[in-house]
Parts: sequence; C-alpha cells; structure tokens
Amino acid sequence: MKQKLLSCAVGVSVAFTATTALAQTACEPYTIQVGDTLRGINIRAYGHDNFRPLYEANQSVIGPDPNLIEVGSVLDIICAPSEAQIPVVVAPTIVEPVPTAPEPRPEVVSEPIVSPNPEVVAEPESSAELDVSFVTYDGNAPYSGRDLPNGGLATELLQTAYLDVVPNAQIDVTVARDLPGFLRAMGSEAYDIGFPSIRPDCNVIETLAVEMIELCAKYAFSQPFHEIQMTGWTLTGSPVTGATDPSDLSRSRICRPENLFTFDLDADRLPGRRGSLTTPANAAACFEALASGQVDVVSLPRSDAQAAIATSGLAGRVAPVPALERGVTLHAVANQSNPAGVAAISRINRGLAGMRSDGSWFRIVARQLSGG
Repeated sequence: MKQKLLSCAVGVSVAFTATTALAQTACEPYTIQVGDTLRGINIRAYGHDNFRPLYEANQSVIGPDPNLIEVGSVLDIICAPSEAQIPVVVAPTIVEPVPTAPEPRPEVVSEPIVSPNPEVVAEPESSAELDVSFVTYDGNAPYSGRDLPNGGLATELLQTAYLDVVPNAQIDVTVARDLPGFLRAMGSEAYDIGFPSIRPDCNVIETLAVEMIELCAKYAFSQPFHEIQMTGWTLTGSPVTGATDPSDLSRSRICRPENLFTFDLDADRLPGRRGSLTTPANAAACFEALASGQVDVVSLPRSDAQAAIATSGLAGRVAPVPALERGVTLHAVANQSNPAGVAAISRINRGLAGMRSDGSWFRIVARQLSGG
C-alpha cells in the first residue's frame, strides 16, 4: 500500500460548504445529517412515526440498532406502502317475507376506502440517468491505478457492485494523475462518485479536526468496501509496551508517516498535552526515529509495518501497542448536492450487499490482494 493512500480524505484541500438537512421524499435516497433520527426521517417522509418498514429496508446500512444511525450514510427512502383496498361490509338488510313473493336474499354492499396516503410510484429512470462517472487516482495500489488489474481492488469492487444493480449502465472512470489531482476533481463536483475515502466518526464531530468535520458535512458515504488494519509499535521494554488504553499514551511522542489521516488519534485525544505527533516522509523514517529515541510509538497500517521494520533493522526489537490497533474503513463518496451521485451511492450499497451474499466480494478481494 502506498503511503498516500490514506490521505486525510476526499476533498480536504477544497473549500467546503456545510449542508443543511434535506426534506425527505419517498422513493429517493437520503443522506443522514447531524441530529437526524430514524423516527424523524420517517415522519418527514411519510407523515407518521412507524419507522419499522424504513429500518427493515435499510438494515444492511443501519445495522442491528435502529437508534444508532451514522451521519453520512445513505438510506433508501422506500416508496410509501399503499394501504390495502379493504372493502367495508354493510350489514345486510332483511326484507320481511310477503306471502305472494319469495324472500329476498340479503344484500351485501361494499365500498372501498379511499387511502389518505396513496402509493407514491417512482418515475422510471432513463438509461442516461443510470449512467455514472467515477474518479479515483493513480499510484494507489492495491486500490486504484492505471496499471493494476481491472483498475485495482476499489475500482473493480465498485464497478461490479454498480453493474450488479443496473447492468446496462455506462460507467465512465477517470484516473487522476495523483492525489492532489483527485482532490481537485472531487472539489469541482464534475464527477458523481469518488474513491477511496476514509470515513471519520461523523456522530462525534466534537472530537474531529476541522477538515474531518467538513468531510462529514459535504459528502455522502457508501458502505465500506474494504478495511485497513492500523497498528502501533514501540521498542521492546518501553513503558508503553502492551498498552491497551489510549490514555496510557497521553505523554507519548507518536510518529505517523505524512499523508496519513489522524482522525483516529484525534478521537482518542492523542497526542496529549505532554505528547507530540511527528510526520516524516515514510514508515521507515518513523522506525528510524523510534530506534534513535526521538519518538516513543509508531502508528501505521499493518500492511506497511513489517517491511518498514525490516528496512530499519528493528526486527525482533519492537513490540505491539494494542491501544493503537483498529480498523479503518474505505468508502466511495458523493457530494450531497449531487442527486445523481447520492442515488449512485444507494445502488453501490445494494450491489456490495449482494456481492457479500453471493461470495463475489471475497473472490475479487482475494484475487486483487494476491496480485492476480
């Protein structure tokens, strides 16, 4: 994995504008905003607070607890269910028998109830409306790159997910020369979908840096398509060897290679007031600083750690720091002001769920990571 893969996030270097909560419309996707609840979304979309059907339609996005919804997630606001046309049965009128006439049969009169909320039927989308533009960047193995098989792991997963849902759609993939070019492309709003992007915890913005808050405010996120394992390392025998609580590192001098995000450290209030954060050019430089006593802890992706440890001659001399071990997920993103992009995120989510069910997600990931 190239170090610049984990830049702060899509759109950090561009000007952001905060978005306000949008009105919900049945049959259209909706991006969860700060302060939203599933009940409130349901009331705005359907006029009542029974959010169970909405939750069941989006359980793969929301997870097991409907009370915990993530800012930036895209929900499918399902079309309002039609109320059954239940006939009203009027009590039969019995006519007294007349000697000269046969007794009439009871009459049953049925009147349909007119539904106060008629079913909302979505307009069929044209083929052009289903077409989508993707943008990613080069030199970002194994996720994206001009010379990678099928464009890289992220490109192949997201294209497959989208086409599984809309097989006849056309996908235009632009590969920017580098990360800065990618950020400019997403900032221009000329593309529907950008990837890969990390996703900070947008539900706890008080712990985030300004650029992460802006990321939460501007973009809608797909469900994760891959996860990166972060690790922490220190010299064997260090006071923080085996530390499991981030507070144990509050005084530590932490090293993380440049162009990597820091929102996870921010959330743990690291570095503390008496600690520091150093960001040299690469992972090997961090371990060299560790060996020379300039830093106490190195934090970086697991996939980069072993090679950097070997390069710096520290094999057998370092120990893990469990407090810094965590998974960081990768996502596709769309600007919330782009309805076509948000709709595409919804389709990608459905496609990814299907790929995990039928095993194609695992096959693509295994093949891409093996270099095939």
